[in-house]
Formats: sequence, structure tokens, C-alpha cells
Amino acid sequence: MKLLEWIKRLVRDFRSLPRYSRDVRSIARRMFVTNAFDSLLASLGVSVGGYASTADPKLLGLSIVGGGLAMGLFSGVIGVYLSERAERLRELREIERSMARSLEGTVYAEMARLIPIYVALWSGLGAVAFPVLVALPYFASAAGLAGIRTAYYVSLSVGTALSALLGYYLAIVSGENKLVSTLRLLALAIGGVIAVYLMKLLVGGVP
Repeated sequence: MKLLEWIKRLVRDFRSLPRYSRDVRSIARRMFVTNAFDSLLASLGVSVGGYASTADPKLLGLSIVGGGLAMGLFSGVIGVYLSERAERLRELREIERSMARSLEGTVYAEMARLIPIYVALWSGLGAVAFPVLVALPYFASAAGLAGIRTAYYVSLSVGTALSALLGYYLAIVSGENKLVSTLRLLALAIGGVIAVYLMKLLVGGVP
């Protein structure tokens, strides 16, 4: 019960953040999209680089998820939290100097504590959730629901579709042409796949 109450209070506090910091949502969006796209490209790279007709689909899926978790937990959450915390504390100290008094226990100090957590959680969500989706076809293959080749192509399709979805989302945020923005990120994802495939081809890794 205490954990549930803590979560409810945290959600309530998060909802109040835009009243005290107008840029908190835009920062969270940027970190979510940036880390989501980074993890997508990394996941597609692992999928293309590790695929072979004799590959273990479970191992491939775990490699993708493991990379996402490492990026999400250490860079996406902890790294972002520490950097955002440093910025918010700097702003708090500047306000304290201008007011010539400590702001501990005030809403300003509370925002300096909550905003880094909020931004870090959105950042980590982007870095972790998308690799899991890319890895799902391999886990389905490991469960005997599909062949490794089918899982490979479905995984690539999911990854490129998610990159297109991110492009569409960016167009909604920016007000740009939705088709152009969607195709832009889709082209970047396909370009990454082609680059990894060519490298694999050069080293003789294509079965």
C-alpha cells in the first residue's frame, strides 16, 4: 500500500511540474525521442549483424533487449538524471544567491528534485521500450511460433516502422510536413541497416 501511495503522489507531483517549469515537457520529449531512436538504430544493428540462418533466436532477442536495458538504465536514466539534476541545482543556487537566502523546503527545491526524475524516466522509457518491441519476433521464433528468417524480417519491419512513427510524432510536435518528417527518420533507419549489412558483407559475415 505504501508503494501504491508513493506512486500516486509521484504522478500527482509530475502533473504539476509544467506550472513551475515551462520547458520540462519539451526536455522530456527530446530525451525520449533521442534515446528511442538511438536504441532503435542499435537494435537494428544487432539484428542485422547477428542474424544467420543458424543463429539462436533467443540469443539474438536477449542481445537486443540487453543492449536496450544497458542504454536505458545507465545512459537513458542514470546519465540523464545526473546531468539534468546538475542543471536544476545550478539554477536553484543562482536563485538563492539572487535572493540571498536558502530555498530548502520550498517549491523551487522540490522542483529541482522532481524534474530530473521526470525527464530521466521518459528518457529511459524511450531507450528500453523500443528494443523490446524489436526483439519480440525473435522470442516468438524461440518459442517455435516462427522461423528465424521470418523473425529477422519481422524484426526489421518493426524497427523501421517504429522509426517512421517517431518521425511522424516529431512532425506533430514541430508542425512540419508529416510525410517528410516520417520519411526522414525512416530513411535514416534504413540507411543504418544498409550500412551494417555492407560491413557484414565486407567481412564475409553474410550467410
